[in-house]
Amino acid sequence: MLFTLTSVTDYLGFSISLWLAFYLFARGFPSRITMRTVVVLLALAVFFLSASINLHLRVPGATAIRSSMLVIALATWHDLSNRLLPQEAQKRTRWLVQLFYLVGLIVVLLLFWTHSFVGENENILYVGRMNLGPIYALFGVYQILVSLAIIRGFRLGVKFGVGEQNRLFFIASILAISTVAYGIFALALAPPMPRIVQDLLILSSVILMGIAVARYQVFIERRTTIEDFPVSILAVFSLSAVFAFLAWIWSRSAVIVNLITALAILTHAIYDLAREFVDRKRYQSETDIRHQLRKLKDHDEEDTFQERLTTGLALLCKVINASGGFIAIKTDNRFIVLTSNRSLPAGSEIPADAVGAEIQQPAGTLRNEIDWLAPALENETPMAVIGIGPSKSNNEYSNEDIDMLAEVADRVGSIVHLHNDRVARPSQVTDGARALDAESDQLLSALISSPDPEFVKTVEEALRSLSDIIKLGDSPLANYLRISEGTQIERGRAMRDQLIRAIEMLKPDAPRPPEPLPREWYNYVVLYDAYVKDVPNREIMARMYVSEGTFNRSRRNALRGVAKYLLEQSKRK
Repeated sequence: MLFTLTSVTDYLGFSISLWLAFYLFARGFPSRITMRTVVVLLALAVFFLSASINLHLRVPGATAIRSSMLVIALATWHDLSNRLLPQEAQKRTRWLVQLFYLVGLIVVLLLFWTHSFVGENENILYVGRMNLGPIYALFGVYQILVSLAIIRGFRLGVKFGVGEQNRLFFIASILAISTVAYGIFALALAPPMPRIVQDLLILSSVILMGIAVARYQVFIERRTTIEDFPVSILAVFSLSAVFAFLAWIWSRSAVIVNLITALAILTHAIYDLAREFVDRKRYQSETDIRHQLRKLKDHDEEDTFQERLTTGLALLCKVINASGGFIAIKTDNRFIVLTSNRSLPAGSEIPADAVGAEIQQPAGTLRNEIDWLAPALENETPMAVIGIGPSKSNNEYSNEDIDMLAEVADRVGSIVHLHNDRVARPSQVTDGARALDAESDQLLSALISSPDPEFVKTVEEALRSLSDIIKLGDSPLANYLRISEGTQIERGRAMRDQLIRAIEMLKPDAPRPPEPLPREWYNYVVLYDAYVKDVPNREIMARMYVSEGTFNRSRRNALRGVAKYLLEQSKRK
C-alpha cells in the first residue's frame, strides 16, 4: 500500500511540476518572478522523476540528486520571495540572495562528491539516510537558514503592505519549508520515516505555487486569462493520461509510463511555446507598424509624402501576410494609385463608385487582384483607399487582419488630409494640425498632438499597479503629476485617486446599458473593467462583443485619453 501511494504521488508530482514549469514559461517570459518559479518547478520535477524511477530501478546517487534539487529549489524560492517585495526592500537583501546561491552550489557539489548517503538500495520508500558529520550539519543548517530567510521575506512583505496579495505564495512556502524540518529530522536523527509525507508536502506546495503565479499573471501582469489555466490543465492531462494508459498496456513498465508522460507533456509544451513565440512575433510586428505609422505624420525633408506611405504599406503587407497592396489617393471622381507593393501599378485609376463607405471585397474585374478595399476617410469624406491582395498563406484573412487594415486606413485618411492641408496652407501648418486634432480625437491624438509614448507607457504601468498603492507611490508618474508630499503610501493613494478619476472622465453620461455595449462605452469599459474591477481582457472583449483588434484599438485610445487628461490636470497645478 505504501509503495503504491508513494509511486502515485511521485508520478503526479513529476507530471504537474513539469507541465506547470513550461506553462508558466510560455505565458510569463520574460517576467523575473515567473522565470524563478520555472526554475523551482523544473528542479522539483527532476526531484519527483528521480524518486519515481528509483522505486523501480535502483539508480546510484538518486538520493543525492533529489537532495540537490531541493537545495536548488530552496535557493531559487528565496530569490522568488525576495522579488515579490518592493524595489527598496529587494536592494537590502540582494546580497543574501547571492550568498545563498553560492553556498547552495557548494552544498550540491559536496553532496555528490562525498557520498554521504547510506542504504539507498534498501531505503526506497523512506527518506534518504545520511551519516552524522560535517556534510549533514552543513546541509541541515543551510536548509534551516534559507527557510528562515523565506519567512522573513514574507514578514517584510506584510510590513510593506504586499502580504495580502501574496497569501498563496506564503502558504506554498510554509508547506515547502515544513518538508525541510521533516527531512532533516528523518535524515539521521530518527528511525526510517516514509518519504510520502515529504513528497505530499512538496506536491501541495507545487500546486499552490502554480496557482499563485498564474493568478499573478492574470491579475497583476495580465499576460493570460483566468480561463486559460483550467482549460490547459484539462487539455494536456487528458491527452497525457491517454498516452500513459496506452504505454502501460503496451509495456507494463512504470518507468516507460513516466518517460511517455514526460514526452507527451514536453510535446504539448513545445507546441505551446512555439505558438506563444509566433503570437509575440506577430504582436511585435503590429507594434512596429503602429510605430512607423505614428512617424508618418512627421514632415521630414528626406522622406517625401509618397515614401512615407510606401513604408506604411510595406509594413501592413508584412504584418497581415498579404501578397501585395496599394494606396490610391482621391482625385475628383476617381482614386489614383500613388504607391504599390506588388499590386496595381502606380497611376492606375479606380472609379469612385467602386469604393464604399466600409471595408468591403471589390466587385468586377478588380476582384481578381484585390481581396479587400478599405476606404481612408476623414470626417466621412474619402481621402484615399487601401487595397490588399490575397493572403500569402492562401487562407482567408482573420478578423484581426481586417481590424489592422481598418486601423491603417483610418490613419492614412488622417495623414492624407493633414498633408493636403499643409500643401494648401503652408503658412498655417500648426493651426491646421490643431484643428485636425479637435475633429478626430480618436486617431489624430496618436498622429498630431498625442502625449509622449513614454508617458503613455508610464500611465499604463501605473494602471497595472492600481491595486498596489505601495508600488504606485514609487511610480515615476508621481513626478509627472507633481505628487511629492507625504509618505510613499499616501502618494500611492493620491495616485490611485487621480487615475480612477481620469478613467471616470471617460464614462458616458448615462447608466451602463446591457451587453453588448455600444461603441461610446468602449473607452471607459476597457480601462475600468480591466484595472478597477480586475476583469480579464477576454471577458471584456465578450462584453463589448468585439474582436481583439478592435479591443486593442479602443484600449490604446483610452490610454491616450487618460494620459492627456492627466497631463492637462498637472499643468493646472
